Amino acid sequence: MKIESLSIKSSTIAIFSMIGVIAIVLSLFAGTYFKQSALDAQINSLSRVIEVASHEMLNQLRSRTFDLGMKLGHNSELISAVTASTKAATEAVAKVSGKQVINLLDDPFVNGFVGFAAIDLEKIRVYNLQLEMIAESSAGRENLGNELTPYISAIITNRKPSDRLKAIDALWLSAEGPMFSTLVPLGGLRPVAYLEIIVNPVFNLPDIGNITRTPVRIYSMTGQQVNTNNQEITDGHLPVEFILHASDGKPAYNIAGYENIEELSREMGQTQTVTISGFLILSLSTLLFALWLFNRFLFSPVSRMITDMERITHGNLELTVNNKGLREFHILADAFNSMTDQVRMRTNDLQRLLDLDDSALACFDHDNDAVYFNEGATRLFGYASEEIVDLDTADLFTDDIVTLLKEAGADSSQQSNLQISLNCKHKDGHVFQRHASINIVDVMGRSGVAIVLDTSAGEDKVSSTQSDLRLNAVEQTLSSLLAFAKDNPGAISGLGSLGLMGVADDEVDSQKSLLREQVVKIMNLALSCWQHELGRSKLELAEESGVWPVYMDKSTPTTRTLDKYLNIDSCPKNPRSQRAVDTAEFVLRNMGEKVSAKQCQELHATLDAFRQLLSGIKSRAS
Repeated sequence: MKIESLSIKSSTIAIFSMIGVIAIVLSLFAGTYFKQSALDAQINSLSRVIEVASHEMLNQLRSRTFDLGMKLGHNSELISAVTASTKAATEAVAKVSGKQVINLLDDPFVNGFVGFAAIDLEKIRVYNLQLEMIAESSAGRENLGNELTPYISAIITNRKPSDRLKAIDALWLSAEGPMFSTLVPLGGLRPVAYLEIIVNPVFNLPDIGNITRTPVRIYSMTGQQVNTNNQEITDGHLPVEFILHASDGKPAYNIAGYENIEELSREMGQTQTVTISGFLILSLSTLLFALWLFNRFLFSPVSRMITDMERITHGNLELTVNNKGLREFHILADAFNSMTDQVRMRTNDLQRLLDLDDSALACFDHDNDAVYFNEGATRLFGYASEEIVDLDTADLFTDDIVTLLKEAGADSSQQSNLQISLNCKHKDGHVFQRHASINIVDVMGRSGVAIVLDTSAGEDKVSSTQSDLRLNAVEQTLSSLLAFAKDNPGAISGLGSLGLMGVADDEVDSQKSLLREQVVKIMNLALSCWQHELGRSKLELAEESGVWPVYMDKSTPTTRTLDKYLNIDSCPKNPRSQRAVDTAEFVLRNMGEKVSAKQCQELHATLDAFRQLLSGIKSRAS
């Protein structure tokens, strides 16, 4: 679909609709993302709660085992039996003392103790001060090994003497699964041995659920469920896992807590529904209001303006565009009406030239740059109208026009006429000869040259009267066009650098020389960046930028106009500075990441300086 088939109204509606759809999609995405973020936060929060609850459970277990250990540690019978066993003179005495120690260690299993229902007692052991096991209870779990867990043993070995009376506890891994041990000194202030209380923590792990008030499941690291609490788990519960590590850092249990997210999901769903519905209503209301405003103050004025413009373009130059509307449309309509008036006036001037025969008419300024071609000249030389602005007499004639005028004795102070046959150069390069009438005319206060060429191939001369009529018409028309161009810079293509006409001749020449130097510098820098940084050719620069015409010389594409701007000697005396600016900007836009290269930086700095130079020239000429 072509862009011309789209209207402002349909484009605006489409843009607003896309904005609304995108906003709704983003709102849905944000809602889903927010919901997931909230769930993740809830999971992280519950995981930290389970961690705290696990440590609280271990603290309670530590307190209960410590109480049992201290009671046994101050038992005088146990202290005496352990002392007798370690100091026995004979093996028989040691054996008797050892049995007494075992009986005393079995007593809590047989007769119970305070807090018996709060822990699962597995074993009680006694170690000498060198941490060698003296005896253990016969009751309780077997296969727990005959050595103190390395974690506690390392702490006892490395701690200060002042800490010898402190109790030590640890969660450790045994062959029967994780166990919790508390080691207390036996004998009070003068310890004679160490007493180890070993309990199974699985019995106390459900307390985590009681603390967090959530259902929990406890699994071994092999995935087997070892315990649970009595709270019910439904489909609305979200599982959150926490790994409880032993004191040495090894994983001991996988604790799965379950968080009820039904209420959270319901509240988030309601919030999302209200948000999306409200946003949709606001978007639709804003869209309708915006469309009404656009239709009232944009679409209707534009439609009226387009209708009036179309009628003017069909030849109704007496019509004026309705200027009622917003400020910008009011200014645009007034500008268009002013332009219509100028076109109507200039059309009458041009009519006198168009009423002449089909001779080729061309005009050149003081620097021999082309400022006007009629249709006959464009047909004769083969150039398009937009290409005329880059031509001079050397591009169109093999003869030196200035030398011919000097040899003929033409005086620039008066309108002198020279009848001669000129060798002309066609766009494709071939040379042909035509009879010409050359006259010095006034071009914005300075001497220029008007040339009338006979378009026929014969040698018949144009009559003097007819030539005078043509030249007078050309001079008057060009004077009118140039005056219009001076009052409206840029309104007529091909009439460049006319803004300098209001400045003194010496200053004009100085400014033109400086302008040419800067244009050549910018063009060479731009071409260097294009070729060296991007590896592209000069022909590609002309074609892709759309700034420079590409000519075909005997089936070979050339860039004659661009080539002129690369050398100070061939650069036009009135260079088209905007072309140099457009070329530099095009190259910089295509640099991408290479824009920081040294040559590109130099081009950027030179372009900024050139813009300042142009603004200074324009301000002085205005």
